[in-house]
Amino acid sequence: MPQIGYAHRQAPMARDGMVASCHPLASLAGVETLKSGGNVVDAAIATNAVLGVTQPNFCGVGGDFFCLYYEAESRHVHFLNGAGRSGSRAGLEALGRRGLTAVPMIGPGAVSVPGATRAWSMLLERFGTRPLKSLLVPAIHYAADGFPLTDIVSQAIRERFELIDDPEWRRIFVPGGGFAEPGDILLQPDLARTLTELGENPDLFYGGRVGQAIAKRLERDGFLTADDLAGHAGAWGEPVSTTYRGYTVWETPPPTQGIATLLTLNLLEGFDVPAHPIHSVEHLHLLLEMTKLAYADRDRWVADPATSRLPVRSLLDKAYAARRRAAFDPDKAQRYEPGEVDGDTTGFVVADGRGNVLSVIQSLYKSFGSGVVPPGTGVVLQNRGAYFNTNPAHPNCFGPRKHPFHTLIACIVTRGERPVLGLANMGGDGQAMFHTQILTNALDYGMEIQEAIERPRFFMGRINPGDAPDLVRLESRVPVPVREELLRRGHNILPVSDWFTSEGHAHAVAVSGDSVLRGGADPRGDGAAVGY
Repeated sequence: MPQIGYAHRQAPMARDGMVASCHPLASLAGVETLKSGGNVVDAAIATNAVLGVTQPNFCGVGGDFFCLYYEAESRHVHFLNGAGRSGSRAGLEALGRRGLTAVPMIGPGAVSVPGATRAWSMLLERFGTRPLKSLLVPAIHYAADGFPLTDIVSQAIRERFELIDDPEWRRIFVPGGGFAEPGDILLQPDLARTLTELGENPDLFYGGRVGQAIAKRLERDGFLTADDLAGHAGAWGEPVSTTYRGYTVWETPPPTQGIATLLTLNLLEGFDVPAHPIHSVEHLHLLLEMTKLAYADRDRWVADPATSRLPVRSLLDKAYAARRRAAFDPDKAQRYEPGEVDGDTTGFVVADGRGNVLSVIQSLYKSFGSGVVPPGTGVVLQNRGAYFNTNPAHPNCFGPRKHPFHTLIACIVTRGERPVLGLANMGGDGQAMFHTQILTNALDYGMEIQEAIERPRFFMGRINPGDAPDLVRLESRVPVPVREELLRRGHNILPVSDWFTSEGHAHAVAVSGDSVLRGGADPRGDGAAVGY
């Protein structure tokens, strides 16, 4: 039964439509699109466009886009890969000629093709009902006339200022050399012009004025060319899924890490999870150990499926999970070395009263991405290329025209071919483990979606370069005796704040049998769920 009384706020409920996103103005834009007759696809694009203006550290038109769409009419979950590839000049030899031992995290060398706007066009062409031009109106308004900065964006600007030396980025986000305070109005007139032109020319980023500006900005220090932009195409495909205690959990497939959530759930299915009190020593020890096993497989296999052999079916086989599960020691932590990254992203969900659910993840990757803004565009370009590695034997090795490994994932849960939940959250490497923690809260413990999001979370892995690879950041709402016993069992526990922003900002819409929509928004961020 749902546990009552823990959540700081009740999930808003509605019947006709619901949008849960990382900023109230974006959720409002999505709901207004639904109320005026648009469908969930139209609303998702309106929401995403506003997020790119109001949360420019997390996402934007210079980034990538993935989504899962449960279409009520066909009862099918569609997957859209809106990610861009590395440039044709990319490769280990090119890095060596520049004296680099890794793809840079900031600057032109980190930029891959921005796929978001092409993905918007593909969604609209197949499922939308409104022209792109009309859906961009709210975003253009907030870019041209401004909006009040939140604490999170203001802080992100201060944190990245010393690392980003791009003159356009500094001109836009630190105008006159002074930092904006929370509540100050941020104006982005160049971005407003770009969005206006995008409404007239959906290919603006791949051959129009913006594409030309990107190519020119990257011609000396980047790996992309004008031909790389012109040749970009997104792709429709099939999601990956597994069953979990009578539910089907759908995730975005490689090159994303969605498989890591499914691997963890397959492992957990062999245990009586709710027999352990929530966030007890036994519960957290089990989650941590299963996460380690799943992430080890993720790090070994996930890469661009177009250039690498990925044994997805074998990895998701229940018998494989049973073999992996045998390594579990209920009294002792195992050794594991996870990947080394954090991330800034936005995830949101749109649902309507007819059973359609769209779960989106969209990102620049690190805070403000590469920090590169082609002059006159207002577009911050992503730094997804930084997730390539330089091991020639690894499937995710840096090379030309490849999708990098993506931390971005989106999730939909169904039961009896009907949607139960749409979920997406930011959080870089932690996204898959955050999905697992929220899903088991909801599916194993029966929590209402807002409580499932608000419950304490852990993040295992590096955020800062000096972090130990097995470091577990555990929110301090977990009692001290539990943390101490986890330490005794061998877990490298670091207590963090009660609502630690790097534990991800999750947003979700749950659908009940009587078609009531419940929206969940994470108090770790600025988000809001709005319905009608």
